[in-house]
Amino acid sequence: MRLPADLRFVGRSLLRNPVVVAAAVVSLALAIGANTALFTIANQVLLQALPVKNPERLVTFQWEGQFIGGSNRGLYQSFSYPAYADLRDSNPGVFSGMAAEYQDKVDVRAQGPAQRAAAELVSGNYFQVLGVEPVIGRMFTSNDNKIKNGEPYVVLSYEFWQRRFGGNPSILNHTIDINSHPMTVVGVAQRGFQGFQRLSPTDVFVPMMMKTAVTPTWDDLARRNSIWLHIFGRLSPAVSAKQAAAALSVPFHQVLESDVAATGRSSKFARRYYRDTLSFVPAAQGVGYFKQLIAKPLYVLLGMVGLLLLIACVNIANLLITRAAARQKEIAIRLSLGATRASLMRLILIESLCIAIAGGVLGLLLSVWLAQVLVGFLPSSNPAIAIQTSPDGTVLAFTAGLSILTALLFGLIPALQGTRPSVVPALKNDASSASASMGQKRLRRALVCAQVALSLVLLFAAGLFAKSLRDLMGVNTGMNVSHVVEFTIDPSLHRYTPERARELFGDFQAKIRHIPGVVSASAAAVPLLAGNDSQNTVHVEGYRPHPGESTQAGFNAMLPGFFTTMGVPLMAGRGFSKSDSVGTPLVAIVNEAFVKRFVEHGSHLGLHFGFWGSDAMPYKIVGVVRDVRAIDLKQNAMPCTYFPALQDENPSSLTYYVRTAQDPKALTQSIRKVLRSLDPSLPMYQVKTVQDQIDQTQFIERLFAWLSSAFGILATLLASVGLFGIMSYSVARRTREIGIRMALGAEQREIFRMVMGEALLLAAIGIVAAAPLIYWAGKIASGEIFGVRTDDPFVIAGAAFVIVAVSALAGYLPARRAMRIDPMKALRYE
Repeated sequence: MRLPADLRFVGRSLLRNPVVVAAAVVSLALAIGANTALFTIANQVLLQALPVKNPERLVTFQWEGQFIGGSNRGLYQSFSYPAYADLRDSNPGVFSGMAAEYQDKVDVRAQGPAQRAAAELVSGNYFQVLGVEPVIGRMFTSNDNKIKNGEPYVVLSYEFWQRRFGGNPSILNHTIDINSHPMTVVGVAQRGFQGFQRLSPTDVFVPMMMKTAVTPTWDDLARRNSIWLHIFGRLSPAVSAKQAAAALSVPFHQVLESDVAATGRSSKFARRYYRDTLSFVPAAQGVGYFKQLIAKPLYVLLGMVGLLLLIACVNIANLLITRAAARQKEIAIRLSLGATRASLMRLILIESLCIAIAGGVLGLLLSVWLAQVLVGFLPSSNPAIAIQTSPDGTVLAFTAGLSILTALLFGLIPALQGTRPSVVPALKNDASSASASMGQKRLRRALVCAQVALSLVLLFAAGLFAKSLRDLMGVNTGMNVSHVVEFTIDPSLHRYTPERARELFGDFQAKIRHIPGVVSASAAAVPLLAGNDSQNTVHVEGYRPHPGESTQAGFNAMLPGFFTTMGVPLMAGRGFSKSDSVGTPLVAIVNEAFVKRFVEHGSHLGLHFGFWGSDAMPYKIVGVVRDVRAIDLKQNAMPCTYFPALQDENPSSLTYYVRTAQDPKALTQSIRKVLRSLDPSLPMYQVKTVQDQIDQTQFIERLFAWLSSAFGILATLLASVGLFGIMSYSVARRTREIGIRMALGAEQREIFRMVMGEALLLAAIGIVAAAPLIYWAGKIASGEIFGVRTDDPFVIAGAAFVIVAVSALAGYLPARRAMRIDPMKALRYE
């Protein structure tokens, strides 16, 4: 066996060149680590199937066309419960089962204070359709989905069981409180299954008939114009999604007819509504908005780290080609003594493989830390919990395969080039005249130009994303968000009556205002800058919409003093007061965009408006405030309506905003004490500053900016190392030539210009070669940037300037060395 001997020889060879080997291993480890970290996340988000029976047969339902109107939570991916029941009962056999689910937050109390948890409302056949088995106890059946508010059972996820109850089996058949509703634990789901929304892991599963326990402020089980439910099904054997859509077209049309009949829509509307279509989407990975949000960014980032890995491979290939050129005499001697070219190529490939394995192992260790950093960018909620940063078998296989692939990428060219020297010139120690020398020189230069081009692409992307983030964070929201802390309470989850909840809201606000350091405090029903887009269809006194025109307007409700607390100027009229309570005339405040859109002439104060579904216009406009960006920084202000929270007949949660004269986080303990004095059992959650909320909402933009900058800087460093290496080697190989030039009268500055000119020429060629790549990268990034042109000349010029500056620096030291060569010593060189 020659392999042990080859390994010993390669080991000794690598130890003789520790600097080159260390540089290769470290650069490769950084690239493999970045790729493995992103793959760890992408595998769970995009590739990993649900741990259920035959997940490839699962599909989710979605529709396209005209919205029936009313309430929606998810729109095209959501359905009403009556629609689900109709489709389930009319299944023509194309599905072996149809199930439904909806996830929301609840307060769970068991053996201690209430804790926030994710609850999934599920149909009785949910676990049966998925094929999920219990660890202990039992799963729900169709018999658990018959009696409204009469199925007080709960199934725990395995992870929640371990985390909250320490895996104690005695929890079975015991009672826990879900939003103050006692429910009996009947089972624990199999390990690894945390619901149908993979990136929002479920803690507890609740029967659909117990919906009012999970969502006490809205029922909607009987409403056809409230779409909120996700429907999925398991295709029968040999049935495709297309065949299923065709088979359900008639039952779906019957659902549409029932919707129109129940909501009293006009015949003109019905004609449009009947053109709606039903389709199916593969659901092997489950469903969820977060997955849709992060899918494209992950693909873009995977492309960026792929470029980084390619740059690292090119850099190492250049180092190995240079090293092979320096070993031409050794290789020539081996060939002259009878060694075959195949055996020499095997040695070089083994050497490459050893470097790749070392880089892969180090990269795998680095990837765990990098994955944790990446997950840290995610919103501090369930998605961050759902994604595991520890490598599993798939990730280990990916890293091993990537290491072998990189070994081939950067090892094959040096193996081919380095094992075909001209034996006679090499044995004469005249490597400069070897026939392969010029080819190797051209190859090394081409590789350096490729590095420069790829690095410029990554720098360009970094510039786009960094400028986009800067512009985004500089957007004027119309509010003063500094020194404001926010948090949420939800008394409706603890069986508060509406009267008691409104009393609590007012008392809590008044007590917070008396805390030393508090400037003002108020609250809103819809959290600000959190991506929550609550809208209603409005009809305004005196305004006649055009046929087919959307009259959607944003919706929020707040306590008195909200606009003052958030620094939003009142442009006309008055704000809300304590007297705007239940039983008093209904009032509203609108923004300037609402006035511009719906008020065609006359005074806007005193106008009335109402919501779709009723001809009544009970709300009187008493004030107008300046437009604000309340959803996220990217979305321009839209027409908005604001209502007094104290007039809400069925209030639920409120998010409080407290402006302070000091560090807002320093007052959270004082605020908690105030809440405990009012109700010790009521939890306060999602405590953060408004700026933290903005960072969470814009996490993708921050992720792109930071990662692209890191990748761009690393790629540029690798390119500069490659350029420095080739220029240093070039100077070393041309020492005699430079000595002759200087002996014949060439001045030092001419030698300096010659070397620097070569370095800058390689950089210029790389910059020109990058032009089509930059155009392509701009097209890909266009959907992920804000306020920046993809052909922004300043970004392109800035990236090119960095490349030129780094190239000049990489060529400077070899040029300085060249101009200091002693002609007498140079003439005796080699």
